[in-house]
Amino acid sequence: RTHNRNHAGITMFQFGFCIIVPLIFSGKGVLRDFPASIKELFTYIKLSAVVYGATALSTASLGFAGVSYVTKVVFKSSKLIPTMVVGVVMERAGFSSRKRSYSPYDYAAAVMLCLGAVGFAYSPSKAGLDGDGDGEGRQARFGEHGIGIALLSASVFCDAIVPNVQENLMQSGSAGHSKAAPSSKESGDDEEIEMQSLVKDTKDSRSTLPKRDQKGLSSQSLMVNTNSVGFSCLLLSTLAYSSFVPIVKHLAENQHSALMHLTVGCGLGAAVMSYMEIIKRSGPAVAVATATLRKVVTVILSYIVFPKQMTLTHIFSGILVAGGMCVSYVGRGKR
Repeated sequence: RTHNRNHAGITMFQFGFCIIVPLIFSGKGVLRDFPASIKELFTYIKLSAVVYGATALSTASLGFAGVSYVTKVVFKSSKLIPTMVVGVVMERAGFSSRKRSYSPYDYAAAVMLCLGAVGFAYSPSKAGLDGDGDGEGRQARFGEHGIGIALLSASVFCDAIVPNVQENLMQSGSAGHSKAAPSSKESGDDEEIEMQSLVKDTKDSRSTLPKRDQKGLSSQSLMVNTNSVGFSCLLLSTLAYSSFVPIVKHLAENQHSALMHLTVGCGLGAAVMSYMEIIKRSGPAVAVATATLRKVVTVILSYIVFPKQMTLTHIFSGILVAGGMCVSYVGRGKR
Protein backbone atom coordinates (compact mmCIF):
# COMPACT_ATOMS: atom_id res chain seq x y z
CA ARG A 1 0.00 0.00 0.00
CA THR A 2 2.88 2.35 0.79
CA HIS A 3 4.38 1.59 -2.64
CA ASN A 4 1.06 2.41 -4.35
CA ARG A 5 0.80 5.63 -2.34
CA ASN A 6 4.30 6.71 -3.36
CA HIS A 7 3.59 5.84 -6.99
CA ALA A 8 0.39 7.91 -6.93
CA GLY A 9 2.24 10.82 -5.33
CA ILE A 10 5.01 10.76 -7.93
CA THR A 11 2.54 10.58 -10.82
CA MET A 12 0.40 13.38 -9.40
CA PHE A 13 3.52 15.53 -8.92
CA GLN A 14 4.50 14.95 -12.54
CA PHE A 15 1.06 15.91 -13.82
CA GLY A 16 1.09 18.97 -11.58
CA PHE A 17 4.43 20.24 -12.87
CA CYS A 18 3.28 19.70 -16.45
CA ILE A 19 0.71 22.38 -15.56
CA ILE A 20 2.92 24.65 -13.46
CA VAL A 21 5.91 24.83 -15.86
CA PRO A 22 3.92 26.11 -18.90
CA LEU A 23 2.12 28.57 -16.61
CA ILE A 24 5.49 29.92 -15.43
CA PHE A 25 6.77 30.33 -18.99
CA SER A 26 3.57 31.72 -20.52
CA GLY A 27 1.75 33.35 -17.65
CA LYS A 28 -1.98 33.31 -17.07
CA GLY A 29 -2.66 33.88 -20.77
CA VAL A 30 -2.82 30.11 -21.35
CA LEU A 31 -5.84 29.92 -19.06
CA ARG A 32 -7.88 31.81 -21.67
CA ASP A 33 -7.69 28.68 -23.82
CA PHE A 34 -8.98 26.43 -21.04
CA PRO A 35 -12.07 24.41 -22.12
CA ALA A 36 -15.15 26.57 -21.70
CA SER A 37 -17.74 23.83 -22.22
CA ILE A 38 -18.28 20.14 -21.51
CA LYS A 39 -17.88 19.40 -25.22
CA GLU A 40 -14.41 20.99 -25.33
CA LEU A 41 -13.41 19.35 -22.05
CA PHE A 42 -14.47 15.95 -23.37
CA THR A 43 -11.86 16.29 -26.15
CA TYR A 44 -9.06 16.45 -23.56
CA ILE A 45 -10.61 13.65 -21.51
CA LYS A 46 -10.44 11.40 -24.59
CA LEU A 47 -6.87 12.53 -25.32
CA SER A 48 -5.83 11.83 -21.73
CA ALA A 49 -7.45 8.40 -21.93
CA VAL A 50 -5.39 7.56 -25.03
CA VAL A 51 -2.19 8.79 -23.33
CA TYR A 52 -3.00 6.66 -20.28
CA GLY A 53 -3.87 3.70 -22.51
CA ALA A 54 -0.47 3.84 -24.22
CA THR A 55 1.29 3.39 -20.87
CA ALA A 56 -1.20 1.07 -19.17
CA LEU A 57 -1.49 -1.35 -22.08
CA SER A 58 2.27 -1.76 -22.47
CA THR A 59 2.65 -2.36 -18.72
CA ALA A 60 -0.23 -4.86 -18.68
CA SER A 61 1.29 -6.78 -21.59
CA LEU A 62 4.29 -7.76 -19.44
CA GLY A 63 1.98 -9.89 -17.30
CA PHE A 64 1.38 -12.35 -20.14
CA ALA A 65 3.59 -15.28 -21.05
CA GLY A 66 6.07 -14.72 -23.84
CA VAL A 67 6.09 -10.90 -23.58
CA SER A 68 9.43 -9.85 -22.14
CA TYR A 69 11.15 -6.54 -21.56
CA VAL A 70 12.92 -6.93 -24.91
CA THR A 71 9.60 -7.45 -26.70
CA LYS A 72 8.28 -4.25 -25.16
CA VAL A 73 11.44 -2.34 -26.17
CA VAL A 74 11.13 -3.55 -29.76
CA PHE A 75 7.51 -2.43 -30.03
CA LYS A 76 7.99 0.90 -28.27
CA SER A 77 11.10 1.77 -30.26
CA SER A 78 9.22 1.16 -33.51
CA LYS A 79 6.39 3.64 -32.96
CA LEU A 80 7.87 6.18 -35.40
CA ILE A 81 6.57 4.25 -38.42
CA PRO A 82 2.98 3.91 -37.07
CA THR A 83 3.07 7.62 -36.22
CA MET A 84 3.89 8.46 -39.84
CA VAL A 85 1.19 6.12 -41.17
CA VAL A 86 -1.49 7.41 -38.78
CA GLY A 87 -0.60 11.00 -39.74
CA VAL A 88 -1.08 10.26 -43.44
CA VAL A 89 -4.37 8.43 -42.79
CA MET A 90 -5.71 11.30 -40.66
CA GLU A 91 -4.74 13.83 -43.33
CA ARG A 92 -6.43 11.89 -46.13
CA ALA A 93 -9.51 11.27 -44.01
CA GLY A 94 -9.84 15.00 -43.36
CA PHE A 95 -9.06 14.86 -39.64
CA SER A 96 -5.83 16.85 -39.95
CA SER A 97 -5.40 20.39 -41.27
CA ARG A 98 -1.74 19.93 -42.25
CA LYS A 99 -0.92 18.19 -45.52
CA ARG A 100 1.85 15.67 -45.18
CA SER A 101 3.49 13.04 -47.36
CA TYR A 102 6.54 10.90 -46.77
CA SER A 103 8.98 9.71 -49.41
CA PRO A 104 10.59 6.23 -49.53
CA TYR A 105 13.69 7.91 -48.07
CA ASP A 106 11.69 8.98 -45.02
CA TYR A 107 10.32 5.49 -44.42
CA ALA A 108 13.76 3.91 -44.95
CA ALA A 109 15.30 6.36 -42.48
CA ALA A 110 12.53 5.62 -39.97
CA VAL A 111 13.08 1.86 -40.21
CA MET A 112 16.85 2.25 -39.73
CA LEU A 113 16.36 4.60 -36.78
CA CYS A 114 13.88 2.25 -35.10
CA LEU A 115 16.14 -0.79 -35.57
CA GLY A 116 19.07 1.20 -34.20
CA ALA A 117 17.06 2.23 -31.12
CA VAL A 118 16.01 -1.38 -30.54
CA GLY A 119 19.63 -2.52 -30.69
CA PHE A 120 20.84 0.17 -28.29
CA ALA A 121 18.06 -0.52 -25.78
CA TYR A 122 18.53 -4.30 -25.94
CA SER A 123 19.97 -5.84 -22.81
CA PRO A 124 20.36 -9.64 -22.64
CA SER A 125 20.18 -9.51 -18.84
CA LYS A 126 16.65 -8.08 -19.05
CA ALA A 127 15.39 -10.39 -21.74
CA GLY A 128 13.70 -12.67 -19.27
CA LEU A 129 12.99 -15.36 -21.86
CA ASP A 130 12.09 -18.38 -19.81
CA GLY A 131 11.53 -21.79 -21.32
CA ASP A 132 8.03 -23.11 -20.91
CA GLY A 133 8.98 -26.68 -21.62
CA ASP A 134 7.53 -28.28 -24.69
CA GLY A 135 4.35 -29.86 -25.89
CA GLU A 136 1.27 -28.92 -23.88
CA GLY A 137 3.08 -26.31 -21.77
CA ARG A 138 3.96 -24.14 -24.75
CA GLN A 139 0.61 -24.74 -26.42
CA ALA A 140 -1.29 -23.61 -23.31
CA ARG A 141 0.68 -20.36 -23.18
CA PHE A 142 0.39 -19.54 -26.86
CA GLY A 143 -2.95 -17.82 -26.26
CA GLU A 144 -1.49 -15.63 -23.50
CA HIS A 145 1.39 -14.66 -25.77
CA GLY A 146 -1.09 -13.52 -28.43
CA ILE A 147 -2.98 -11.40 -25.90
CA GLY A 148 0.24 -9.77 -24.73
CA ILE A 149 1.30 -8.94 -28.29
CA ALA A 150 -2.18 -7.55 -28.99
CA LEU A 151 -1.92 -5.27 -25.94
CA LEU A 152 1.52 -4.05 -27.05
CA SER A 153 0.21 -3.37 -30.55
CA ALA A 154 -2.71 -1.38 -29.12
CA SER A 155 -0.24 0.56 -26.96
CA VAL A 156 1.89 1.50 -29.98
CA PHE A 157 -1.26 2.49 -31.87
CA CYS A 158 -2.19 4.84 -29.00
CA ASP A 159 1.35 6.25 -29.08
CA ALA A 160 0.91 6.94 -32.79
CA ILE A 161 -2.44 8.67 -32.36
CA VAL A 162 -1.48 11.03 -29.53
CA PRO A 163 1.08 13.33 -31.27
CA ASN A 164 -1.08 13.54 -34.41
CA VAL A 165 -4.12 14.62 -32.40
CA GLN A 166 -1.99 17.05 -30.41
CA GLU A 167 -0.69 18.61 -33.62
CA ASN A 168 -4.23 18.94 -34.97
CA LEU A 169 -5.34 20.77 -31.82
CA MET A 170 -2.36 23.12 -31.97
CA GLN A 171 -2.88 23.83 -35.67
CA SER A 172 -6.64 24.29 -35.80
CA GLY A 173 -7.77 25.00 -32.27
CA SER A 174 -9.98 23.04 -29.92
CA ALA A 175 -12.57 20.58 -31.10
CA GLY A 176 -15.98 21.89 -31.80
CA HIS A 177 -14.68 25.21 -33.14
CA SER A 178 -11.87 24.30 -35.52
CA LYS A 179 -14.12 24.36 -38.58
CA ALA A 180 -15.78 27.65 -37.84
CA ALA A 181 -12.76 29.87 -38.33
CA PRO A 182 -11.96 29.27 -42.02
CA SER A 183 -15.36 30.57 -43.14
CA SER A 184 -14.70 33.95 -41.54
CA LYS A 185 -11.31 34.05 -43.26
CA GLU A 186 -12.52 33.02 -46.68
CA SER A 187 -15.41 35.48 -46.81
CA GLY A 188 -13.30 38.53 -47.53
CA ASP A 189 -16.21 40.95 -47.99
CA ASP A 190 -15.87 44.68 -47.64
CA GLU A 191 -18.37 44.59 -44.78
CA GLU A 192 -15.98 42.42 -42.80
CA ILE A 193 -13.18 44.96 -43.26
CA GLU A 194 -15.46 47.76 -42.11
CA MET A 195 -16.39 45.82 -38.99
CA GLN A 196 -12.78 45.42 -37.84
CA SER A 197 -12.93 48.57 -35.76
CA LEU A 198 -15.98 47.29 -33.95
CA VAL A 199 -14.30 43.96 -33.33
CA LYS A 200 -11.36 45.75 -31.71
CA ASP A 201 -13.73 47.62 -29.42
CA THR A 202 -15.27 44.36 -28.22
CA LYS A 203 -12.00 42.42 -28.04
CA ASP A 204 -12.28 41.39 -24.41
CA SER A 205 -15.67 39.80 -24.81
CA ARG A 206 -15.65 38.38 -28.33
CA SER A 207 -12.15 37.88 -29.79
CA THR A 208 -10.75 35.16 -27.57
CA LEU A 209 -12.46 32.24 -29.28
CA PRO A 210 -11.83 33.32 -32.90
CA LYS A 211 -8.19 33.96 -32.09
CA ARG A 212 -7.82 30.49 -30.68
CA ASP A 213 -9.58 28.96 -33.68
CA GLN A 214 -7.48 30.74 -36.32
CA LYS A 215 -4.08 30.15 -34.77
CA GLY A 216 -4.72 26.97 -32.84
CA LEU A 217 -3.67 26.29 -29.30
CA SER A 218 -0.16 27.01 -28.10
CA SER A 219 1.91 24.08 -26.83
CA GLN A 220 1.65 25.52 -23.31
CA SER A 221 -2.15 25.75 -23.50
CA LEU A 222 -2.45 22.17 -24.72
CA MET A 223 -0.21 20.98 -21.89
CA VAL A 224 -2.31 22.75 -19.28
CA ASN A 225 -5.60 21.53 -20.73
CA THR A 226 -4.54 17.90 -21.09
CA ASN A 227 -2.61 17.48 -17.85
CA SER A 228 -5.34 19.18 -15.84
CA VAL A 229 -7.55 16.18 -16.59
CA GLY A 230 -4.97 13.68 -15.36
CA PHE A 231 -4.09 15.76 -12.30
CA SER A 232 -7.76 16.15 -11.35
CA CYS A 233 -8.40 12.40 -11.65
CA LEU A 234 -5.36 11.57 -9.52
CA LEU A 235 -6.26 14.19 -6.93
CA LEU A 236 -9.81 12.85 -6.62
CA SER A 237 -8.42 9.31 -6.41
CA THR A 238 -6.02 10.13 -3.58
CA LEU A 239 -8.77 11.97 -1.71
CA ALA A 240 -11.19 9.06 -2.17
CA TYR A 241 -8.65 6.53 -0.85
CA SER A 242 -7.52 8.85 1.98
CA SER A 243 -3.93 8.92 0.73
CA PHE A 244 -3.58 12.63 -0.06
CA VAL A 245 -2.71 13.68 3.50
CA PRO A 246 -0.12 10.86 3.94
CA ILE A 247 1.50 11.91 0.65
CA VAL A 248 1.79 15.53 1.80
CA LYS A 249 3.03 14.40 5.22
CA HIS A 250 5.66 12.16 3.63
CA LEU A 251 7.02 15.02 1.48
CA ALA A 252 7.05 17.38 4.46
CA GLU A 253 9.01 14.91 6.59
CA ASN A 254 11.42 13.80 3.86
CA GLN A 255 13.13 16.83 2.38
CA HIS A 256 15.34 14.71 0.12
CA SER A 257 12.27 13.03 -1.39
CA ALA A 258 10.57 16.41 -1.84
CA LEU A 259 13.68 17.77 -3.59
CA MET A 260 13.77 14.74 -5.92
CA HIS A 261 10.08 15.22 -6.75
CA LEU A 262 10.74 18.90 -7.48
CA THR A 263 13.73 18.14 -9.70
CA VAL A 264 11.97 15.41 -11.67
CA GLY A 265 8.83 17.53 -11.98
CA CYS A 266 10.66 20.56 -13.35
CA GLY A 267 12.74 18.46 -15.73
CA LEU A 268 9.72 16.54 -16.99
CA GLY A 269 7.67 19.72 -17.44
CA ALA A 270 10.42 21.36 -19.49
CA ALA A 271 10.95 18.19 -21.55
CA VAL A 272 7.25 17.77 -22.35
CA MET A 273 6.93 21.44 -23.27
CA SER A 274 9.89 21.15 -25.65
CA TYR A 275 8.42 17.98 -27.15
CA MET A 276 5.05 19.68 -27.68
CA GLU A 277 6.73 22.64 -29.36
CA ILE A 278 8.52 20.30 -31.78
CA ILE A 279 5.15 18.72 -32.65
CA LYS A 280 3.66 22.15 -33.32
CA ARG A 281 6.57 23.46 -35.41
CA SER A 282 7.81 20.35 -37.23
CA GLY A 283 5.12 17.69 -36.93
CA PRO A 284 4.60 14.42 -35.02
CA ALA A 285 7.07 12.35 -37.07
CA VAL A 286 9.98 14.71 -36.33
CA ALA A 287 9.01 14.82 -32.64
CA VAL A 288 8.85 11.02 -32.31
CA ALA A 289 12.12 10.67 -34.27
CA THR A 290 13.73 13.14 -31.86
CA ALA A 291 12.42 11.15 -28.89
CA THR A 292 13.80 7.95 -30.43
CA LEU A 293 17.22 9.58 -30.86
CA ARG A 294 16.99 10.73 -27.25
CA LYS A 295 16.77 7.08 -26.17
CA VAL A 296 19.89 6.30 -28.16
CA VAL A 297 21.78 9.25 -26.63
CA THR A 298 20.64 8.21 -23.14
CA VAL A 299 22.05 4.71 -23.62
CA ILE A 300 25.32 6.11 -24.99
CA LEU A 301 25.65 8.46 -22.00
CA SER A 302 24.99 5.56 -19.63
CA TYR A 303 27.91 3.70 -21.21
CA ILE A 304 30.13 6.78 -20.77
CA VAL A 305 29.12 7.53 -17.17
CA PHE A 306 28.91 3.88 -16.10
CA PRO A 307 31.49 2.09 -18.30
CA LYS A 308 30.20 -1.20 -19.68
CA GLN A 309 31.32 -3.54 -22.40
CA MET A 310 30.13 -2.54 -25.87
CA THR A 311 28.86 -5.40 -28.01
CA LEU A 312 28.65 -5.88 -31.76
CA THR A 313 24.91 -5.25 -31.45
CA HIS A 314 25.55 -1.76 -30.10
CA ILE A 315 28.12 -0.99 -32.79
CA PHE A 316 25.81 -2.18 -35.56
CA SER A 317 22.94 -0.19 -34.01
CA GLY A 318 25.07 2.95 -34.04
CA ILE A 319 25.78 2.41 -37.74
CA LEU A 320 22.03 2.01 -38.39
CA VAL A 321 21.20 5.25 -36.55
CA ALA A 322 23.91 7.18 -38.40
CA GLY A 323 22.80 5.63 -41.67
CA GLY A 324 19.19 6.55 -41.00
CA MET A 325 20.13 10.18 -40.43
CA CYS A 326 22.16 10.20 -43.66
CA VAL A 327 19.28 8.68 -45.63
CA SER A 328 16.92 11.31 -44.21
CA TYR A 329 19.33 14.08 -45.21
CA VAL A 330 19.69 12.68 -48.73
CA GLY A 331 15.91 12.39 -48.99
CA ARG A 332 15.46 16.07 -48.20
CA GLY A 333 17.88 16.97 -50.98
CA LYS A 334 15.84 14.92 -53.46
CA ARG A 335 12.63 16.85 -52.80
